[in-house]
Amino acid sequence: MKFVRTMMIREFKDTEDINQAVKLATLCFHEPTKEMEKFFAGIQELKMIGAFEENTLLAAAGAYKFQMFIRDTLFDCAGIAGVMTNPTERRKGYVKELMNKLIVDKKNQDYPVAALWPFNHSFYQKFGFGNAEKIISYHFKPSDIKSDFKLENDIKICDVTDEKDYLPLIQVAKNALNKYTRIIGDVDAWLLRGELQGYFKIYLIERDEKPVAYISLKFKKAKEWENNMQIMDFAYIDIQAKHSLFAFLRNFEADINQISLTLPVQEEIESYLDGVKDTHKFSQWPAMFRILDVKKAFEQLDYHSALNEKLYFQVEDNVLSENSGIWNLEINNGNCIASKIEGQNIAKEKILEFSINQLSQILIGYSKVEHILEHTGIRIPEEWKHKDLFPIMPCSFMLWF
Repeated sequence: MKFVRTMMIREFKDTEDINQAVKLATLCFHEPTKEMEKFFAGIQELKMIGAFEENTLLAAAGAYKFQMFIRDTLFDCAGIAGVMTNPTERRKGYVKELMNKLIVDKKNQDYPVAALWPFNHSFYQKFGFGNAEKIISYHFKPSDIKSDFKLENDIKICDVTDEKDYLPLIQVAKNALNKYTRIIGDVDAWLLRGELQGYFKIYLIERDEKPVAYISLKFKKAKEWENNMQIMDFAYIDIQAKHSLFAFLRNFEADINQISLTLPVQEEIESYLDGVKDTHKFSQWPAMFRILDVKKAFEQLDYHSALNEKLYFQVEDNVLSENSGIWNLEINNGNCIASKIEGQNIAKEKILEFSINQLSQILIGYSKVEHILEHTGIRIPEEWKHKDLFPIMPCSFMLWF
């Protein structure tokens, strides 16, 4: 008689499920058990589902809620994390089922987009995720920052150490000129709860007792003190505050040898350094994003007020069939109405064809459609070539681990 295995997918329900996830993560991610325990304990908002056989965990995946700026607009985002399969159970389609279920569930929970930071980018392309534009990791000395940037006379710099101080951070983030930074607030306060216990510092910059900028810094420590630091996040509401922020960084010259920073826009950092050395490189772990709800995603963006365009595109989504079809975007007075077209006679040359991966890349920060389709041979309608078609501000790429 042939033995038939019974596998079921369900949500995690108790501590035993989490304990199994810790063991599986230790095996899959090659990390110490204590680190995996800290990971699952620290992300309280992480909702996990698993493939179980008689309550034995074979594979798992999870998602949590955070917020991020996409092209100058604040979006709720489903962050995919903890995707793993026991090596003895791989190539059996468990992760495929888990990922498809997560995508459908998060769409039904009204998330317009999802994001992840994967080991294997090509694997997640199968589920409709598209790569963001490459971001650059910079490594520079405090003395490389131009000396003509000075702290304003009426500036006050405060060390943020308590949850009650989140509010001014949120105020800065929501009014910031640089919308690619992560917003710090109750939606991802787990980051602060975990990291503030170690060598993680947040500084709030105030002008006339009003918050105008913040910066979060992570200091490394192994067996001995390492005088390097990483900028995890920074935001500012005006250029003067940005000048003060970089002037503050320059003050670390006495005790810090190297500052690390990862950004999607070169000009953001290069204009503040005396010289850019060959020490910066493209990040090896770029983010991937996916549209979960085409209508909601495009209607939520803020568009140029003078823009008046009608765009047509056809998209194929193998996981969320409601996204598939021919769509019309009517952009007017800074707003967009997205609607599916059924039974209308639209000239084929006006319809641009996308995969859901490519459409996601359009949303998340590629400045031009041509950058995505330049090697495909697809003819691009003139309406899609408008240089101000979408807001030019890139989205958040900051990593939290």
